[in-house]
Amino acid sequence: MGRALYAVAAVAVAALLLGTYIFLTMQHGRTKTSIVLCIAGAYASEGHELADMFSNLTGSQVVVKPGGSFALAHEIALGSPCDVFMPVAFRQAVVGMGAYNPGWAIALAADSNVIVYSNASIKAFPGMADLISLYESAYTTNDSKLWYRFFYELTSGRYPLGVANPATDPEGLYAMLILEAAGELYAGDESFFIARMAQNHANITRSSTFYYVVPLEEGQIAFVFSYKSYAVANKLLYLELPPWLNFGDMSYSSWYSRFSWTIPIGGNATSIEGAPVYLYITIPKDARNLDASLEFLLFALRNRGELAKYGLTPLDRPIVFGDVNSMPMQLRDLLNNGTLQYGGPLT
Repeated sequence: MGRALYAVAAVAVAALLLGTYIFLTMQHGRTKTSIVLCIAGAYASEGHELADMFSNLTGSQVVVKPGGSFALAHEIALGSPCDVFMPVAFRQAVVGMGAYNPGWAIALAADSNVIVYSNASIKAFPGMADLISLYESAYTTNDSKLWYRFFYELTSGRYPLGVANPATDPEGLYAMLILEAAGELYAGDESFFIARMAQNHANITRSSTFYYVVPLEEGQIAFVFSYKSYAVANKLLYLELPPWLNFGDMSYSSWYSRFSWTIPIGGNATSIEGAPVYLYITIPKDARNLDASLEFLLFALRNRGELAKYGLTPLDRPIVFGDVNSMPMQLRDLLNNGTLQYGGPLT
């Protein structure tokens, strides 16, 4: 009888030790899991918050890599590590991943374009306060002549403009589309303000608006074309644009599509039509850690409400674009049960 009890006790202890070992091994492996989140530079703050929340919950490490969406896509196409990709604005960035293009992306939040500035900028550039006052009059009255004067002064060269490279960052592309729309509406020539900006060397170009934060804070540049969330996340000031210029109102989609800009994608000159601003999320094909990548994507979808504090508008039902059959089964289930909705082809 004593031997039997001893044997049972020994088995129990062994089982406990084995269970403890498995638990510790799983925890150890979990903390060793690391994924790379490639995210549009304007959303670096949002990316870091989601990464920290996910790491605190799961123990997995998330390395945040911000940059221009088109530039990041090109790097991914060349084999740069990326497990989750969160580009903004144009789904062509997903296609730009080349062989790593998964064929699908999900829009989880909407944004709009604004013109960003800072108190330091106002102090550094004489006349800027008057220009802002002119903007306020134009916005309040919607007087075409006042809007013309505002954009005419904005592109005069007296106020250095941060316009990201359209080929690497969609914010730069949107800047061109905004100036085209303003030119069409207020100057009768969609190229008018773009040509004026170029002639006056008014724009300062960087690969991503991520690199304009410090110059704005220090008053080295006057304005930056960016998203509302960029201004909110970085605690900067901004000028709202009317819906026909901000590319943030779906009801103006047909108007937005009248304007386009050509950039190189995958070695080919590609004309990009204007479209509403969305923040997308997808998993590059052949991601190194598919399970962790999918876990992060599902986490981001569940916690998209956190993005509202940055000025984004989380979508009630995120929108799937592209080939549904290429998506992981968990995402197809969410589409089938109505949690997600289908929006059409990827491009």
